[in-house]
Amino acid sequence: MPIPLQELAGRVPQRWRRRVPMGLRNRLVDRFGHPPKPFDPLAFPTRVNLGSGWDNRPGYLNVDLHDFHSPDLVGDVRALTALPSGRYEEVIAQDILEHLERDDVPVALKEWRRLLAPGGRLWLRVPDLEALLRWLQQDDTAERHREIMHFLFGTQAYNGDYHHAGFTGLLLSDELHRAGFERVELEIRDDWLWEGEGFARTDGAGPPVAAVWNTGFYRREHGADGSSWRWAAGEAELLLYADAATPYTLELTLETGSVQVTGVGIDRALSPGAHALDLELATGANRLRFVATELQDLPEDARELGFRLG
Repeated sequence: MPIPLQELAGRVPQRWRRRVPMGLRNRLVDRFGHPPKPFDPLAFPTRVNLGSGWDNRPGYLNVDLHDFHSPDLVGDVRALTALPSGRYEEVIAQDILEHLERDDVPVALKEWRRLLAPGGRLWLRVPDLEALLRWLQQDDTAERHREIMHFLFGTQAYNGDYHHAGFTGLLLSDELHRAGFERVELEIRDDWLWEGEGFARTDGAGPPVAAVWNTGFYRREHGADGSSWRWAAGEAELLLYADAATPYTLELTLETGSVQVTGVGIDRALSPGAHALDLELATGANRLRFVATELQDLPEDARELGFRLG
């Protein structure tokens, strides 16, 4: 790839520059501009917004593949060689992984793990392949199917705006663990996206188990007083993903409703209160099914509500 003239100008030794007549130097600057300043990562925050697009965020180092988005750094998210290892406390990667070819997904995740300090947070979002396939079965109109194709394969408005990879909660959990992330937690957003977080693995941080709040669970909600809760429909599934077979205690607080929990060797009825479920997780997917004994009647909430967890 040809080197831009501005960059070449920046490489000219100082002793040679002094020998170029001032008039010629001025004419060159008028024609080609001043050479760009070297990128200094230390001049930017310790939070990174990858694939920023038009969403350049204050307080972040905004990185994008295309300079027409005016990011702080133009770069390839698979190889961010301009950024030092272990410097960053947070990396945001919303709607990025699906744009990479499948073989590049683990490469990118390991690169993002490299950027993070121990315990640093990755926040990401990708389409939920299973949810989109369910939509195809539920709505039998050409218009709706075209819209779903848009979600599956991208807007395709420019180079880089195509989707090459798809994800399930299980697959995404596995990729994150393989790349060196722990305390992975995923939830469904807007009925068709996986959104969640993982933290750069540290030694002695406990069993590497991912929690995937699957079909039937709604997004966690937050109160002004700092409290939080998660509603579920009448039936819901929690996927626990484990790197290896391990004992695991799942602690739950049931705030509203009563529920029957089955799977992973248990069959228990839960009433409101705190509960500790002692589980023997197998390697890979472990699925717990929650069934509410009755639905809750909240006139101000149009969702189907079966129970609420703290």
